[in-house]
Amino acid sequence: MKYYEGHEDIYKKAKKSNISSWDEFSKQSESFEEFCMKEYLETALGRIKPVSNARVLEIGCGTGPISCFLAQKGYIVDGFDVSHTAIEIARTNAKDRGLDIHYSVDDICSISKTRSDIYDIIIDGHCMHCITYDSDRHAALTNVFNLLKEGGYFVVDTMSWEDPIKCPLYEQIDGRFDEQGILWHEVKENYPYDKVKYENKYWFCSRRIMNPADLENELKQAGLLIEYIELHKDDTVEYLLDFRAICRKPMSD
Repeated sequence: MKYYEGHEDIYKKAKKSNISSWDEFSKQSESFEEFCMKEYLETALGRIKPVSNARVLEIGCGTGPISCFLAQKGYIVDGFDVSHTAIEIARTNAKDRGLDIHYSVDDICSISKTRSDIYDIIIDGHCMHCITYDSDRHAALTNVFNLLKEGGYFVVDTMSWEDPIKCPLYEQIDGRFDEQGILWHEVKENYPYDKVKYENKYWFCSRRIMNPADLENELKQAGLLIEYIELHKDDTVEYLLDFRAICRKPMSD
């Protein structure tokens, strides 16, 4: 199974504890409505100025705080995640708020949808830094490009850093980074998710934390035009950044 499918276990714990979102579970926010991306998303929507009935897709939607926020603004919203439990909670959260959001279990790296050119906006709900291998990231961004309408926008907020070797996180975590910014954790041989054997040990990758220049280049190689970039420094970990970008799918000639 893919490494990021391990999020299912976290969402099961959240459900058991009656916690409604990832941010609340990780103690990054105090409520479902005050999700971490809210301030930036409001800024991004202010720059894009979409029509009120714009079609929006959130990839890696989790339990749906971003999708609910968008639906409350009048957008037509779809959201998907690899976690069945997250989608189950998301549907409950939307129903409790009287919102009509179409949720499904899917993977942006191998999306089952055959539709294309249908979304005005696609939101990365902190999904891309959970996609670690180059081949999967290429597949994900190709699918994002294909699902966007011409002139449509891809709004990104993902983990980044200025220098992984200098970052205190490098020595504080229980794991190791490689030269590509992939974070590896040592696991047992019978660990159920995708792993590799190295130095006679087994390792599981959980994050891809690239530098801003590489992230910008990756988006350009996917065929997207970058209209806005913001680097937001983490208040607690030196050298760690949020890489925020607004990209647009070009119009055909």
